[in-house]
Amino acid sequence: MKGKLQIIIASILTAMLIIPSDLVALDSWQALFDTSAISSASNDSVFSLDDAFQLVASANPALKSFEYQLIAAESNLKQAGLWANPELGVEFDEVGWDSPGFKESEFSISLAQEFEFFGQRSARKNIAQAQIDDAELQVKLLTFDLYLETKRRYYALAHAQQSVRLSHKSVELAREIVENTNYRLERGAALQSEFLLAQLEEQRALLALDQAMMDVDAAEAILVSMWKGKVSGLKVTTGAESDFINLFDRITLLSNGTDSTRDIIQKRSELEILRAEKAMSIAEARPAVTLSGGFKRLEVNNSKSFIFGVSLPIPLFNRNQGTLKSLDAQLRSMEYDLEQSRTETISNIKFHSIRVKNLVHSHGTLDSLLLPTAEKAYRTLQQAYEAGRVPFTQLLEAERALNDLNFEHNDLLLTIQEQIIALENLTGITMHVTKEN
Repeated sequence: MKGKLQIIIASILTAMLIIPSDLVALDSWQALFDTSAISSASNDSVFSLDDAFQLVASANPALKSFEYQLIAAESNLKQAGLWANPELGVEFDEVGWDSPGFKESEFSISLAQEFEFFGQRSARKNIAQAQIDDAELQVKLLTFDLYLETKRRYYALAHAQQSVRLSHKSVELAREIVENTNYRLERGAALQSEFLLAQLEEQRALLALDQAMMDVDAAEAILVSMWKGKVSGLKVTTGAESDFINLFDRITLLSNGTDSTRDIIQKRSELEILRAEKAMSIAEARPAVTLSGGFKRLEVNNSKSFIFGVSLPIPLFNRNQGTLKSLDAQLRSMEYDLEQSRTETISNIKFHSIRVKNLVHSHGTLDSLLLPTAEKAYRTLQQAYEAGRVPFTQLLEAERALNDLNFEHNDLLLTIQEQIIALENLTGITMHVTKEN
């Protein structure tokens, strides 16, 4: 059993870093954990998402908990297959008060064994097997949830650290304007109010930077708790910016795999358990047969004889009628729930798919058009302001527009990843996107 459990756990923790386009239902819900190369990233090195997966696989205690859940389920199957213990019986008959001792008594000894000839034992084993299958499914789903949570926390930290970098840039830009405004003020080319506004923008940028740094500390603490690590100034990266356009082909495939989505496979597992319980209820209505055998000795003449017996309960009343009716109702209810879940699952996949496509479109527009235009406009206005051709307020608005777009770009990347994680959570299909060269 230990070897089988190791194989099950190993299959759950198998690294599958690329999902093929012809993915079938059996390949879904595989967490991308791999302990083959444990990361030893220091504070000065860049920590990747794969490094996080490796540490979670090696140090997260929940994975050990999942292993013992499987052991518990396997033990139930062993228990269900055990036979009832035989019964030893001893009897003394014809022991009267008028007879001295046991001289005229009858002594008999017998051994009885209950036999389940009508499928009770196999029905119990079927329930235990259905429970094992359900336990393996739950372990698979919980392990996948651990993978999703690792991704979610990793991208949250990456977003927070990028916010710090953008906030530093905002502070640098604000200081440039303060220095330039002060220079022009000293030469009578700027108003005192312009200098005060520039200082105000610098203070706002510094406050935003302080908040961003606190967000980084919080996000890092949440991430490293996944492998019982300590906060130590971890630097993370998502690599080159993702080519999200390649997601569209995979998103199109998701709508064809609704039968392997989380809600569907969980309800199917519950259905199998209910069907096994119904079969058990039917089997329990049939009586078990008890066979016995032994010998009898008559003390008065020392004669001996063999005795045999058969015990069979008379099933005049079906004591499982209410249970069977209840299980039938539960089965019908579950079948309707399954039908409704299919409808809702298709709707949810379409919703998140459309959401991702809209976000990717916005990301493309922001990258190719809005950000380059805002950067060009800011640099042009900066040169014009330094030459005294435009007022300070115009430069300030350009700076704000550029900063807002940079922060919007960072927020958009996190939102796209969150929507991808939502689709993975629905379908169990990992969606690693390719990187631009």
